[in-house]
Amino acid sequence: VVKVPEFLRGLRLHRLGRERSILELIGQGVETIPDLVARMYQSTEKRLHGAAALSVLAHVEDLVDRGLLSAAGPPSLTQRYWRS
Repeated sequence: VVKVPEFLRGLRLHRLGRERSILELIGQGVETIPDLVARMYQSTEKRLHGAAALSVLAHVEDLVDRGLLSAAGPPSLTQRYWRS
């Protein structure tokens, strides 16, 4: 039996942790999603990095929308990002 409140709390904490990781790494000078994925998913099989990149892109899109990250153009897998 899944306890919905605990499950949702776990999802939220995981999402906030990923967001924090992205912001920290970009603050350290990591500029691209492939480089973020290489750092964030070091222990994950490389064959899963494509899916991980799409997940990171979704986070980055939200961070750009919220004004926490900037880019020279629309968010994409090849764009460079920096802290706003």
